Amino acid sequence: MATMLNDLDIDLQTAPVVRGHKLLEDFDRLRETEPVFWSDHSHCWILTRHADVVDMFQRRLPVTNADRMWAVFRNIPRDQWEARIPALIKYSQLWITSSEGPQHTRLRSLLMKALNRRIVESQRPSARVRAEMLMDLALARPEIEFNEEISRAMTGHVLFGLIGMPVSSYESLREWATGLMEGVGATNPSPEQLERADRALVGMNEAVTAELDKRRIAPRDDLLTALLNATEGEDRLSLDEILAQMHTVIVAGHDTTMNTLTLAVEALSRHPDAWRFMHENPGKMLDCVNELQRYVAMSLGQARLVYEDFEIHGKTIRKGEMLIGMIAGANRDPAVFADADRLDMTRDNRNSMVFAPGVHFCLGHMLAKMQLTEFLSVMVEKASGVEVLDDPLDFMPIWVFRGFYQLKFRFTPR
Repeated sequence: MATMLNDLDIDLQTAPVVRGHKLLEDFDRLRETEPVFWSDHSHCWILTRHADVVDMFQRRLPVTNADRMWAVFRNIPRDQWEARIPALIKYSQLWITSSEGPQHTRLRSLLMKALNRRIVESQRPSARVRAEMLMDLALARPEIEFNEEISRAMTGHVLFGLIGMPVSSYESLREWATGLMEGVGATNPSPEQLERADRALVGMNEAVTAELDKRRIAPRDDLLTALLNATEGEDRLSLDEILAQMHTVIVAGHDTTMNTLTLAVEALSRHPDAWRFMHENPGKMLDCVNELQRYVAMSLGQARLVYEDFEIHGKTIRKGEMLIGMIAGANRDPAVFADADRLDMTRDNRNSMVFAPGVHFCLGHMLAKMQLTEFLSVMVEKASGVEVLDDPLDFMPIWVFRGFYQLKFRFTPR
């Protein structure tokens, strides 16, 4: 029995790179064999059944976001944190993704006033124009590195338009996103990776602070001005709280959608029938995006800290242990999704876990779907197919969000 369980174990530090797409099959085996699994490699419990992952996100299990980031910093001695990663120590506790209870409710309420549907939809015309330009660029070349030249160029441009950040800051976007994600998105980041993540926060703070100073003098119709003006009675966000939320907005607001877009196009290269469906059914593009998000599993999972002992399916989970709700496993659970390993553009995705249910439901879901529907609509209008030119695929060593460092494509004009 012990040997069999060892064979099931997953090292989340290396598996995203070593296993690639086969990592999703690994989660399937866990769900079918040990849906509540202690990983010796990753030092955490892993949930893979849809119902259990829902229970975790809905707080029907005694887990919390609070203080879980301390485990990420463990490779730097605690007495050196203030000297080596002061920005990470300060701001990680202010991120909405690290907050709970009244603090989370307050932050979410204020952020929802700023990141509302009107502001997101105001960027749709710009997103369409950007998608047209980038697809023309891709079609004009015999091959193109899609991840940076198209995906990040799409999502970064739209995000900066929404925020109100200057084009000059765009050159730092990859450095900020990669630095932060390699530092806090890995299970066992090195001291050097944590220090790079800290420098990424400092760089973002400097750029955002400069823009906030301008908005206080000359407000604009953008997210930065909305954050400055967001109020709940007499309450408003402090400068540090705005900076902390902007870390999440800048990185997760474009990097996750960028990764989803590249993964989606790679998946469509293997499913020409799905490509044809999208071209022939433009009015169903949002449904197609929902299915692609589920299928490509950009969002692998999220971790929570256990705050009291409890039992689940005969397993005792102890206070202080880490519990991972594996979204990718939940979204392939045959109890909820028939033929879950099939890309089905007619699938009902109302139970998809992509944006996580519960109080931490992703605030950026409207922005992500808007960009994906606009770009993919343009793509299938202008191209009849795509070929992947890289083998093997260059996956990033990050378990929370799945993505590539780079990926070359060749598009076929329609």
